[in-house]
This record gives sequence, structure tokens and C-alpha cells, in this order.
Amino acid sequence: MAGKSFLNVSVLLRVTLLLVGLHSVILGGVIYFYTIPFYQFFFSVDPDNLFFIKQSGLFLFLAGLFYLTPVINMNRYKIIIGLVIFSKVTAVTFLFSNAHLTLSPKMIYLAGLGDGFMATALSLLAFLWYKNRKNDPAN
Repeated sequence: MAGKSFLNVSVLLRVTLLLVGLHSVILGGVIYFYTIPFYQFFFSVDPDNLFFIKQSGLFLFLAGLFYLTPVINMNRYKIIIGLVIFSKVTAVTFLFSNAHLTLSPKMIYLAGLGDGFMATALSLLAFLWYKNRKNDPAN
């Protein structure tokens, strides 16, 4: 019974990491390559400083690649799962504490809620995976 629940949690965690990583890779690519249409669609403004916006898109793309690393082998890269969760919690903190600095705080709060959902899902699944992993006699 523990083996089956471990497998399910393991698969759910792997799929969640994959989705979180792909989300960041795709969003970062869109922000980098389609900066002006992205800003016009989500913020209804033309961006002022393309350099820093493109830089953040590139950073998000690279972070997404980092998030995908544990999908390859969760046991080997288990420390990275914790770093992914930490980065999502940090993102939520940053977004909520700095939303007032933007022209469209509502969109920033929405992004913070999305990151918060990802952090919560990853935290819960990682906790269950680790708990089941410790109780599995095969490990």
C-alpha cells in the first residue's frame, strides 16, 4: 500500500515540477521575445525600459530550466526541490510587497497568487513524497 501511494505522490510531484518549470520557461520566453505585446496585453501600457524587462524574462526562462532539473531524477536532485519551493515563496513575497510600484497592481497580485498556489502544491507534494520515501523500505 505504501509503495502505491509513494508512486502516486512521486508522479504528482514530478508532473507538478514539470508544469512549474514549463510555466517559467514559456513565460520567460514570451516576456523576452514579445515584450511589447505582453505589456500591452497585461498592463495596457508600452514598456519604458526594455532592457530590464527582457533581463527579467531571461532570468525567468533560466529559472524554469533550473526548476526542471529534479524532473530528471528527484532522489538525486532533492535539494533543488526545496530551492524551487523557496524561490516560489520568495517570488510571492516580492510580488506582494512591490505590487504597488507598478501601473497595474492587480496583475501583480494575480501573479503572486499563482506563485503562491505553485509553492503550496509543491510544498505539500514534496512533504508527502519525502515522508513516504523515508517510510519505504526500498530506500
